[in-house]
Amino acid sequence: MEYSRTIPSAGRPTAVALGLFDGLHLGHRAVIGAAVSRAPELMPAVFTFTFDGEATKPDYANILTHTRKLDILSRLGVELICEPPFSAFRALSPREFFADILMGKLRAAAIFCGEDYRFGKNAAGDTALLRRFCAEAGVRFCPVPPLLDGGEPVSATRIRKLLREGKMQEAAQLLGEPYIIDYPVSHGRQLGRKMGYPTINQLYPAGDLVPRRGVYAAAAFAGGCWHPAVTNVGVKPTLGGTDAPSAETTLLDFDGDLYGERVPVAFSVFLRPERRFDSVELLFSQVAQDARQAAALFAEMWGKNNFFKTLDNLKKS
Repeated sequence: MEYSRTIPSAGRPTAVALGLFDGLHLGHRAVIGAAVSRAPELMPAVFTFTFDGEATKPDYANILTHTRKLDILSRLGVELICEPPFSAFRALSPREFFADILMGKLRAAAIFCGEDYRFGKNAAGDTALLRRFCAEAGVRFCPVPPLLDGGEPVSATRIRKLLREGKMQEAAQLLGEPYIIDYPVSHGRQLGRKMGYPTINQLYPAGDLVPRRGVYAAAAFAGGCWHPAVTNVGVKPTLGGTDAPSAETTLLDFDGDLYGERVPVAFSVFLRPERRFDSVELLFSQVAQDARQAAALFAEMWGKNNFFKTLDNLKKS
């Protein structure tokens, strides 16, 4: 798979999927899958972008880490990913965007997008205009209708709301797989190790969505396999609090040095809200209770629930 933060010249004609693809949920996968279905006749490509400067959407937050996004696109069969900053093409008119980027750079022979796709300066172009451009250029145009769940379109907005409410299983249903983070493991205070509960600490970067603060049954990939885990998302109020939220994960059956590694952590079930305890001892008493609850949950569910079946298929993603 070729990845570029610029807009490279494609080596052969492409089937291009257009969109922000913020979450790569099932609706996004339908658009991308339609483009991939044109291989090997056409090279499956994705044209997306990153927000930069003041260009952003209201209430926008990244659902996926960048490494997760690239991994999923690779698994879906995409061969070329163009992800320039929005400022690199935001001034182009709809006609210029179509002619210069889609036809000139990407050599598009087939174009796929959602029915609400907008393009060009000030989002002046819509799918009706794109259809006209494609007809004039002899390019196949394939708008993909929205995918519905419960009578409502699957959308990144819905998924963000579910994650902020701690509804991980409902979010996973729309995402097509569990919500997973894979931030590098950073050094913490190592209090967990001293109390017999070694943990890994992963900081949420600015701009990434932080799910509901609290404790989750989870699974972490380390040493070549997935391990049952308990993850606390928050700011560690018992320990004095922090400015940046983090995910602190206790692996229930693994003990090793993971500092600096990108450890995938998959969230399964919300157990309880984050709270402040009067002492570190009371905190770790609760951590022990959380671990027992998660272990019992995993003993009942492992191999029987779609969450774990999906992780078996993902392996290290």
